Amino acid sequence: MDDPHAGAQLVRGFYSLEGNPWRWTAGKFSVILRPPRGSAQDGARLELKLNFPDAVFQQLGAVTLSATAGGSPLAPEKYMGPGNHVYSPEVPANALGGDSVTIEFATDKVIPAGKLEKRELALIVTSVGLVSK
Repeated sequence: MDDPHAGAQLVRGFYSLEGNPWRWTAGKFSVILRPPRGSAQDGARLELKLNFPDAVFQQLGAVTLSATAGGSPLAPEKYMGPGNHVYSPEVPANALGGDSVTIEFATDKVIPAGKLEKRELALIVTSVGLVSK
């Protein structure tokens, strides 16, 4: 998240770097990633390292994260508690045939923008990528 060249891959829904190498996201956010070698035949695994702060859970409770890769739906995951998590669904080979793939993420709940915080907040992302199976 803190790579100066990563900004071009963070398509929408990401906020500026804060403190350490992490970024808050809105409820809908997307990235463009380069598929790993051989993934057009074998598929790949998405790896999104994230954090749900305790303050978010106190307001929202359990949160479900879902995604699509090149328009193909990926398995959603429900997070039942705060802390660090890894969202790691399988990505089908047919979504990985080009030089890049757009991954669209969505949470089922967000903290809406308000008086104290001017941004909609969903979760914190520390890294995202595609890895070979």
